[in-house]
Amino acid sequence: MVRVLLTGFGPFPGASINPSAWLAETLPERVRNLDGDLYVRVLPTEWAQVAHLASHLHETLQPRVTIHFGLSQSARGFRIERSAHNRANPRADASGALPSSRVISPGAPDRRDTSLPAGALIAALRRRGIEAAPSRSAGRYLCNFLYYLSLDHAARREGSPIVLFVHIPPGASQGGALSDAALLEGAETILRFALSAGSKDARPRASRGGASRRVAL
Repeated sequence: MVRVLLTGFGPFPGASINPSAWLAETLPERVRNLDGDLYVRVLPTEWAQVAHLASHLHETLQPRVTIHFGLSQSARGFRIERSAHNRANPRADASGALPSSRVISPGAPDRRDTSLPAGALIAALRRRGIEAAPSRSAGRYLCNFLYYLSLDHAARREGSPIVLFVHIPPGASQGGALSDAALLEGAETILRFALSAGSKDARPRASRGGASRRVAL
């Protein structure tokens, strides 16, 4: 079975409701016939906690596929992030703290890219009538911070694990362009696409009830 890590974020200044948390927690209840074990974690939107949890989750689980979901208040659909940059803006997190450094990983490359074919994934989403677009910048806040940490960890592991960050728009109840059903359908499409890319043996099999596994720290 392919081990998959799904994450979302909690609230942050300017966003008292973060739909990425709901999406990460709800997606495992939707999927069936999936050849993968799903581990779900909602991360606090805090620099120090994300640094700790990113390292802990990757070292403990060693997932073959990692998909991070985060909120972009300007997004109209799914924004597939191709890259993460080795930089962080001195912006306060949900606890009021600032990053310890403007460089995420000293001595590491300025940019790391996902190995997942973003263009093909976007095409798969659009075929389902779901708005999606590519992006070369995940920003300089905690979304980019987490993405860079995960890509950096994957680059040091054998077997080229897949890591992807996806920005989603606000939920429909917050004026977002996509319904909850469309968000779930898009997230499932992304998950199945990543599983197919991450393992030659990721084939549908008999349902195990769609249960997810959660990480207890």
